[in-house]
Order: sequence, then C-alpha cells, then structure tokens
Amino acid sequence: MKEDEQIQTTYTVAQNVLYCLRCTRECCASLLYLGAAIILLNVAIPVLTTYLPKAVITCFTDNHSFAELSMTVLTLMSGVAVLSATSEFLKKYFYFHKYKMNTYYMKCVSEKGLTTDYCNQENEWFRKLQTESFACCNGNASPLTGIYETLINLCTSVLGLAVFFGILSRLNIGIILFLAVTSGAGFFLNQRIVKWVGENSAERFGYQQQLDSINRSADDLRSAKDIRLYQMAVWFTKLYEQNMKGMAKWYKKYTAKLFGVAVCDSGFGLVRECVVYAYLLTLVIHGQISVADFVLYFGAVSAFSTWFGRIMGQLATLSQQSQRIQYFRSYLEYPEAYRREGGVSISEKECAKVIELRNVSYRYDNAEEYALRGVNLKITPAEHLAVVGLNGAGKTTLIKLICGLIDPTEGQVLYDGVDVRLYHRTAYYKLFSAVFQQYSILPVKISEIVAEAPVEILNAASVHDCLEQAGLWQRITQLPQGVDSNFGKTIYDDGVEFSGGEIQKLLLARALYKSAPILLLDEPTAALDPLAESWFYEKYHQISAGKTSVFISHRLASTSFCDRILLIENGVVCEEGTHAQLIARKGKYYSLFETQAAYYREEGEQGGANANEKNVAAQTV
Repeated sequence: MKEDEQIQTTYTVAQNVLYCLRCTRECCASLLYLGAAIILLNVAIPVLTTYLPKAVITCFTDNHSFAELSMTVLTLMSGVAVLSATSEFLKKYFYFHKYKMNTYYMKCVSEKGLTTDYCNQENEWFRKLQTESFACCNGNASPLTGIYETLINLCTSVLGLAVFFGILSRLNIGIILFLAVTSGAGFFLNQRIVKWVGENSAERFGYQQQLDSINRSADDLRSAKDIRLYQMAVWFTKLYEQNMKGMAKWYKKYTAKLFGVAVCDSGFGLVRECVVYAYLLTLVIHGQISVADFVLYFGAVSAFSTWFGRIMGQLATLSQQSQRIQYFRSYLEYPEAYRREGGVSISEKECAKVIELRNVSYRYDNAEEYALRGVNLKITPAEHLAVVGLNGAGKTTLIKLICGLIDPTEGQVLYDGVDVRLYHRTAYYKLFSAVFQQYSILPVKISEIVAEAPVEILNAASVHDCLEQAGLWQRITQLPQGVDSNFGKTIYDDGVEFSGGEIQKLLLARALYKSAPILLLDEPTAALDPLAESWFYEKYHQISAGKTSVFISHRLASTSFCDRILLIENGVVCEEGTHAQLIARKGKYYSLFETQAAYYREEGEQGGANANEKNVAAQTV
C-alpha cells in the first residue's frame, strides 16, 4: 500500500453506525421514529401469522362453533391486514425522508471538495476517496442511505428472534442452540468476503475512477471537437471496455466467493431443517405435543431460523456498508495542513507587501524529481515580474507556491517576512487575483462569472469597467441580454459560447473585479490572436497599475515590458534580470529569444515575398 493510502481513518462497525445515527438525529430525527415504528410492525405481522394456524386448529380440535372459528380467523386476518397496510405506508414515507439524508451527505462531500487544501486535490488517494464518497451517498441504495434498511432489518430480526426464542424455549433449549450454530456458520463465511473486499477495494476504485473520467469527457462540450476530429471515440470505447473488463473481473471474483458462501449456507440450512422437523414429528408420534403445537413450533422453528439467518446476513451487509462508510469518513476527515483558524491576520484593504522565497524546493506526491529546486526570490511591492521558460520548467508550480495553493517541500515562502504557513490561509488567498491555464467557469450569468457572486449583490458598474478593461465589453454589447446572458449550453439552451480568446478575456475581467493587490497571470495571452495580444501588452501597465504582478509566458518577446524576468529551466532559476540585461548577456534567455525571433522573422520574410508576388500579379493583370 502506498504511503498516502495509509491516510485513512479506522472505525468499528458500531462506531460507523453511531455516526450515521448522529447525523440522522441532526438532519432528520423523524427518520429514527419512523424506523422504530416499522421495526415493531415487521415483528408483529409474522407473530400473528404464526399463531393463526394454531388458533384455527385449536378451534377444530376443541369443537368450537363456526361463529367462534369465523370470528377468530376474521380478527387475526384483519389485524394482519391493518398492520401490513400501515407498514407499507410507513415504508414509502420513510423512503421519502431518506432523500433528505442523501442530500445531507452529498452536501458534506461537496463542501469538503470545495474547501479542502489544494494540495489534497492533487493527491491521487484523496481523489479516489472523493470518487468513492460520492458513490457512497449517491442514490437510495447507496451504503449511507442503504444502512437504514439494514438497521431496520437487523433490529426487526433481533426482536423477532427474541419473541420466537421465548416460544421455542418451552420446547427444548438444545434445539435453539442447534439452530443458532448452524445458522451462525454462514456469518463467519461472509466475514471472509468482507475481508477480501477490504483488501481489494483499491483496484475497484481505480477502474471506477477511469470510467467516471471517460463518462465526463464524453459529456464535456469542450472535448466533443477533439473526440470527433481525432476519431477518439474508438479509443475511448476501448478504454471503457478495458476498464469494464477489469471491473467485471473484479466482480467475477467477488461473485465466485459469494456463490461459495451461498452453497455452504444452503447446505447448513438443509441439515438444520431436516433435523428439527424430524425431532418435532417424533414428539407428535409419542404424544408429547399436540397437532396444534406441532404447527406452532413448525412455524416458530422456520421463523427462528429465518430471523437468525437474517441477523447473520444483515451483520455481513452492515460490515460491508461500514467499510465503505469508512472511506466516506476518511474523505471527510482527510487531514488539512493549512491554517484555517487563528493565525496572522490580513486586513481587508491590505496593500501588497514583499513576497520572498527562501531556498524553496517542491516535489509533487509520488514524483521522483523536484519540480522546483533551491529557488531564492524576492518580489517587491508593485513590481511586475515575468517568469519564462519552456513547458514543464516549473513556472505554474512557482505561481501556486507564491499564492499559497501548495506549501514548499523544503524552504519557506514569506509574505511581509512571515511564513505563509502562519497566515490564515483563506485570508491569504484574498491577496491574489489569478488567471490560470486550467480554469473553472460556472454556467451562470456573465455578470455573475465576473463578480463570482449572485446578481443581487454584485456591483454592475464594476462589472462593466472590468469587462471593458479586459477588452470584452464590445462583444458583450452584441448579446441580446448583455451581461445578463447565460454562459454555456450545458444547462441553458440559449447559453452563450465564447471562443478561447474571449474566455481568457472573461477570466481576466474576473481577476480585475476582485481587485486584489497581487495579480497572477499564467499564460493569459495563449489563446489570443496577434492583435488582441498586442492590445493586451499595451494595456498591461494600466491593468496592473499599483499591483504586484507575476506574468508567466513561454513567449519571451511578451515579457519585455516587465520590470524583471526570471528564466526557469528544469526547476531551477538559471537567469534573472531585465529584458535588455538578459539579451546583453547572450546566455540561455538570449538563445531562446533568438530561436523564437528567427521563426517570426522567417515567417515575416515569407509573408513579404507572397505580398510582392501578389502585387506583381495585380500589375500584370
């Protein structure tokens, strides 16, 4: 087992049951009362049906009148009918209330995912627990809601067993012990299945995670173009089939074990029934019990075996459900490293202070190489810093370290001379506005996307100013509903779709609306056309005026307007200075710059030659 897979809470079955009951009491206490009522009804009905044949036979053997016989049967049957109808009504009402618990647990999972430390979201084991936790409470048959039926059935079986124990104890205590031993054997066989599931669950998680990922990609509009143009449907289908085969193999092993247990349990049941019924017949033959008593005990033995078998089965089911609930609780209780309470405070209108990285190194979980090594960097207030380098150099990792999304493996990140780990992390996040390569946009109104807030509380004038600064306002004015237009067609039929460049402008507007003192831009011009990119460079100083800004790009020509440039290569800051200084040194920055510049020069020369040819052709005509 990997080290991160050891980050898992361990609770007994009883502790997990009490946890679910506590949650139910807090969220929907009426569910507990409904469950208790159903348990009493579930026991009363079979007790009445067991006594019914004895009562009828007694009426015959004691020469009761037809009226007395009819009244006895009618009373007992009416009682059974009323109790059965009440039980069915309560079960349907219970099912409705279970939905509240489904919603409650789903909310817990969502809140954990939304608020957990970012480093947890990058952890493979955490994501597997997240997938399993959603499955654990998604649907009325899921473990966290299915446990109510299990507990009702278990309590019903225990109470029913007690009633029929009282009936059979008048017969022979040895019979009860024999029934208990033969019925209990199945429970211990089921425990082997529970153990196997626990030891092999990580394999099933992996297959499920892959299948969920493929399903999300198939439904994602952004993936639709690539899937069709690159004919990825066949590949996706093969991946899906591979994971389904893996899942099927896992369940085949599981089913084989279940079948073996079922065969053994059936064998014990056959022996149990034969021995007990032979014993009862012997008692009747020797006149030790009446025919009516034989019928009663016959039904009681069958009911006792059924109740006892159900107890063993429900305990096995409860054990399996508890195991999955344990994953759910492990997810909710997954350790949070960042400070959320107390810590160094930051005022609401904080101006940017000095950010410093002291001998910072960072390595991702399960990675052999460091993404960044030995970085020493000081960013002064209102400085415009550019970070350049080839793909995979460590630029985005540096950004995540600066804004506190991740903490360094070694070294310190300081803000105003204080280690970032000592700040209240949520308050620290308020210092930053960011545009990342991997973004998230909710399917809401455009104004709400910019403000990251509902229409009722956003500042419409600020939304307008930010969209204008980002160069998107003209496009917005062309929409029928303007800033009140819904974004995306995932939910809305009339939703607006933006191009890649327009989305980057929208993200920039969102960052500007937050008006934080530190601005982080991770490849903000990657999807812009040359004219829009040129416009952005001209507006950059206006956009970042008075702010500390960190601008990431792999296009070296785009960073010449920054105060200072860092060149990162293989996780190490290899050069630092202004654009002019780095060009003058004729080092790696110069080589990369010349390589990129040569491409554009060559492209420009070819474009000029084509233009001359067109002019000559026009004159000829």
